Amino acid sequence: MDFERAGEEDCEILATLARSAHSHPWSAGQYRDSLKAGHHCWVLRSTEAADLQTRPIVACCVVSRLFDEAEILDVAVAPNYRNLGIGAQLLQHVFAQFPEDVARVLLEVRASNRPARALYRKLGFSEDGRRKNYYPKPDGSREDALLMSLVL
Repeated sequence: MDFERAGEEDCEILATLARSAHSHPWSAGQYRDSLKAGHHCWVLRSTEAADLQTRPIVACCVVSRLFDEAEILDVAVAPNYRNLGIGAQLLQHVFAQFPEDVARVLLEVRASNRPARALYRKLGFSEDGRRKNYYPKPDGSREDALLMSLVL
């Protein structure tokens, strides 16, 4: 896997990845707006294709930084790359990019997303709280978000 920053030219591919990974995915426009706002989007590209232009993005992570904290806004891993350690590899690469003055990483995760919660705990995140009825569900109801943080 190659680790690199995504650019505006990747937003359609990122939206396709998000549709395969999330029940309420980001659109290409949301990825574009996020990049324009100064957020960083990191990706892992498969090295399986010989042509650099056709190497698929298999995972992405969008991060916002404010003072000494970073917030993970979006993480997506292609379904056929799950349970292979790709999510952990991506996040460890992302954390290595943070300047030394970043002291804490924050994120929100669906309460029902057990695989993601297990990954975040494995990486050292702790649960700090809960936002009631934060995420929409496919049936029109809502579910809680768990607030998690990692002290670096």
